[in-house]
Amino acid sequence: MCVPLLLSSLPSAGQATSTHSGHGASGIGTFFTSVGHGITSVFLPGSASAHSHARPHHRHKTVHHRTAAPTAPEPGFGVPEGTIAAHALSSTDSALPLVEWDGRTTTLQTSAHATKPAWMAVLVTGTQLAQACEGGWVHPVDDSPSCGIPGGVSDLALTWDRSRMATAPGWQDFWDVARHPGRRGLHFGARTTLEIALLADGVAPQDVYTTLATQPGVDRAFRKLDQLRPYIVWWNTPADAGRIMEQSSALMLSAPSTEVTSVSSRVQAGAATSLFVAGTQDILRTPLFWTIPINVPADSAHRTLAQLRMHAPHLDDMPGPFPPENTPTFLTVSDTFWSRYGDILEQQFEARFGPQTP
Repeated sequence: MCVPLLLSSLPSAGQATSTHSGHGASGIGTFFTSVGHGITSVFLPGSASAHSHARPHHRHKTVHHRTAAPTAPEPGFGVPEGTIAAHALSSTDSALPLVEWDGRTTTLQTSAHATKPAWMAVLVTGTQLAQACEGGWVHPVDDSPSCGIPGGVSDLALTWDRSRMATAPGWQDFWDVARHPGRRGLHFGARTTLEIALLADGVAPQDVYTTLATQPGVDRAFRKLDQLRPYIVWWNTPADAGRIMEQSSALMLSAPSTEVTSVSSRVQAGAATSLFVAGTQDILRTPLFWTIPINVPADSAHRTLAQLRMHAPHLDDMPGPFPPENTPTFLTVSDTFWSRYGDILEQQFEARFGPQTP
């Protein structure tokens, strides 16, 4: 049984599709008006003083100075899986240490309550940011209700094995298993997967959230997924999507653009046998935000904010320029919509497809 979606208070189409306006309403993206100066990078290991010996003039008397304990490096910046190999993060600080994380909200929550922080700052979606800020998992920014600053975008693209397909497919081709037989990889979750199902069913990108804001629209998306169910290989994290590509476990899949680039770099090294390429049409684009976990000490959090102000590390996983005939098109994933109605849609998704999880 599907849990009924409460529609009476759903946002209008304009609210649902305007991700940036949703952030503006909550103050996200308007945090800093000045740039810190003279801040030394706090992300490099401190230098340990050398063990020195002083020899006075007395023959048998040697004075040993105590060696200072080495300073442990602070944790790095958490970025989505695939970012490092794809060289997708730009920053004026070339020494910025990056560590990858799986992008799951449960990981964010667990790490924020760990004894030691996993990251000094971490890139999250707007929906995760709102949840983390409300739950007290992250530091507020400048004593405001906001808890993050803009940090770039993450793109989810239709990806296919070009060794088995000569031309670029669209989302409708993704469902056409008669013409293009083979497995299909999709993210296990309502967010982005329901949007993809509606795109495949002929809904225009600008109408996706208007449609999804109704119970008939939700039912339509689930029915479309049911049609493809026997052919779906579900993935949970970007690394899972990477393994699907490396093992040629699907003909086509939705995959983060950074992970596609990461796999391609390993293909050149001979670690994979398939050749996957990301399409440029109807890409699902998610704005990302830097936030600082609550278990980062207050003084370190203050220095990290200064670092973010000064160097503005920014994820851009689809660098251009592109030829005019291949200009990318995007559907911006609505954090406003998913922050309000994500829980109930994820419950419906889990109830319908949970037994099919890997």
